Amino acid sequence: MNPTVYLSNLSYKRDRNGLIRLMAGYGKVKHIHIIMEPTTGQSRGMAFIEMSSVAEAKKAIEGLNGLQVDGRLLKANYATSTKPTFVSKALEAKKLEKDVQYKEVQLMKKARNLERRNRRPF
Repeated sequence: MNPTVYLSNLSYKRDRNGLIRLMAGYGKVKHIHIIMEPTTGQSRGMAFIEMSSVAEAKKAIEGLNGLQVDGRLLKANYATSTKPTFVSKALEAKKLEKDVQYKEVQLMKKARNLERRNRRPF
C-alpha cells in the first residue's frame, strides 16, 4: 500500500496551509503536491498528500471521502502510480533496437550533409 492520498474536488482556493490543517487530524503530513494549471497558475482542485504511514493514509481516506469542505464534496483515495511496474525483456530490447536505428539514421544524415557542404564551390 501507498501512504500517499489523492484528494480531488478541492476548492481552488485551498492552499498548502489549508491542506495541512485539513490533514492534521489524521496524522503527520510529509509532503504535499497541489496540481496547478500551467497557464494560469491556479489550482486544478486536486492534490497528492504523502502521510508518514499507510495507517494514517487509510484513516485520512476514510475520514475525508465524501466529506463536505469549502462547499464541495471531497473524493479521497490511495494515489496510484502511472509508471508501468513491469517491462518485459522483449519490449525493452525492441526499444533499444529502435533507439540504435534512429541514431544510425541521424549519423548517416549528418555524414551526407557534411559531404554536401564539402562539395559546394564557394
